[in-house]
Amino acid sequence: MDNEKPDLKDGRILLVEDDFVNGKIISRLLEMDNIPTDWVKNGKEAIDFYLKNKDSVLMVFMDLQMPIVDGYKATVGLRENGFMRPIVAMTANAFSNDNIKSKEAGMNDFLLKPVSKMDLFMMIEKWVNIDKK
Repeated sequence: MDNEKPDLKDGRILLVEDDFVNGKIISRLLEMDNIPTDWVKNGKEAIDFYLKNKDSVLMVFMDLQMPIVDGYKATVGLRENGFMRPIVAMTANAFSNDNIKSKEAGMNDFLLKPVSKMDLFMMIEKWVNIDKK
């Protein structure tokens, strides 16, 4: 990872995470580095947030197992509503087929929890400025 921070301009990261501790840690890591972040607790809230903020969501970190609407269905809903930017799956299930299922749902990449600061920033660097490379 180079020293150049991702250029978010007027955009933000959408964190979709139902676990309070994980959500607090991840959102805090991003905000401590001045990365604008909005945190919602389930897939329905993610779709609703996107529909109200279409131009500002640059990337989504998506938990897979959540109540109401899980990460797979939320991803399908976001894609059906025109979200074409990166969605990165997050799960603690290292030995499952979540990676395959997340790709099939339309996610671009995959992170295992617990997520480190380095992993988060590498994903942001990899995907947010992809159009500039």
